[in-house]
Amino acid sequence: MTFTSEPRVDSGVRGRTRRAILDAAAALWSRDPSASLGDIADHAEISRSTLHRYFPERQDLTRALLADSKASMDAALASTGPEDHPAVQALENSLRALVDAGDRIVFLFSDMHRLNHDDVDWGEDDETLTRLIRRAQAEDALDPGLDPTWIESAYYALVYVAAMSASSGAMPRHVAADQAVRTFLHGVAGRATP
Repeated sequence: MTFTSEPRVDSGVRGRTRRAILDAAAALWSRDPSASLGDIADHAEISRSTLHRYFPERQDLTRALLADSKASMDAALASTGPEDHPAVQALENSLRALVDAGDRIVFLFSDMHRLNHDDVDWGEDDETLTRLIRRAQAEDALDPGLDPTWIESAYYALVYVAAMSASSGAMPRHVAADQAVRTFLHGVAGRATP
């Protein structure tokens, strides 16, 4: 069973209930992967039997949340129009959009095994980002001497740290995104004085 992403079905009572369950699972599992289905039902303000009608087993909910998180990530990246801007601007826009995906990004990235889950087909996501990084290197916006895979890993690490900082309440989401963009584009060294 492989998916690229699952369409969001939010209309009607069933859709709203399903969305509430997925939102609750993302919020709780991004902070505590051992949170029970009962905790998720309480957070979603539904009964546990209702949760089980939608997701009979924990693994069913995990798969659905993986699909939903992947769809959120896809939507965040697509919303930035990576081909419509200079590469560095597209990278900044996509980083901000991914930080906005919040709990779903933290859920995906907090356990690297989730990224390698047999049910997850990442499709062209990484290839798209790698192409964007190479384009930014060709435009002299990123250091051409760095391996694109290294830059991609640093990019995703910053997305995770920013999303985690925002989701935990350590800083407002826009500030976390600003910090991630600044670090990605300029590093952490102080400005040299002449």
